[in-house]
Amino acid sequence: MRLLNLVLLLLAIWTSWTEAQQVPIVIERLEISLWPEYDDPRLLVIYRGELAQEPTGPLTFALPITAEIHAAAYANSEGRLLKSDWQLLPSDTYEQLVVFSPASRRFQLEYYDEILGQRPQRTFTFRFQSSRYEIRDLQIEVQQPLRSQEFVARPPLPENLGTDTRGLRYFGRRIGAVPAGALIEQQIGYIKRDARPSVQASPSTEFAPTWLIVGALALLTLGLAGITWYRWERRQPATRRKSLTQKPISSTMGFCSGCGRAFRENEQFCPQCGRPRSAQ
Repeated sequence: MRLLNLVLLLLAIWTSWTEAQQVPIVIERLEISLWPEYDDPRLLVIYRGELAQEPTGPLTFALPITAEIHAAAYANSEGRLLKSDWQLLPSDTYEQLVVFSPASRRFQLEYYDEILGQRPQRTFTFRFQSSRYEIRDLQIEVQQPLRSQEFVARPPLPENLGTDTRGLRYFGRRIGAVPAGALIEQQIGYIKRDARPSVQASPSTEFAPTWLIVGALALLTLGLAGITWYRWERRQPATRRKSLTQKPISSTMGFCSGCGRAFRENEQFCPQCGRPRSAQ
């Protein structure tokens, strides 16, 4: 059975490669998020991309040998991320290749990499090379770990993307169009004396990608806030409740460019994927 699956996978890769000779796959937008020591002592890398056309076969990205896949997904018509199967293959040119087949233009890939330097001085160099695909708009986002100091980046990250409710700060830079084969590097350094990640990892052993954990926490927070408001409202006089119900309901304002969810008026970060509203 494993041999059959491998043969089918190689056949799909070959079909995708032959089709690519006639219609090259182009990535319209790709955002690469680098979150060091987020919920794990390693570096969490997240690709959020959108293809220029509907996918005709699997996508392939080169990863370092130290990378461990965390999740691969695609967005359905409602913007919900669904799990996509993936395979790791050896390569003579790269250290390893990840292959997965998104069922829509929008895709997401997450992996951890054992790349961080020794404490307390943490330094690493992230390298990305898309030898197969032209990228029309490439952006890099970096999250500064909690309790870290003297955060530096080379090349600089001129865009201050804001701070989320947990105190995590985000910085970024827009690279723009990148031809196939171009090498992109980002160096990060900071001082952090403790070994604790920024957030607590989920104790569940089941498949739970980062975007799912963030969404669940956001829903729990909204649920608790709703219960608190309901209890307070029930204690108000009837005339007070009537005047409150006559006020217009706040409408949603804008949509998240990461996952497509509609923002509410007082939301500064997307509760589904965690993307700052200022980055829209």
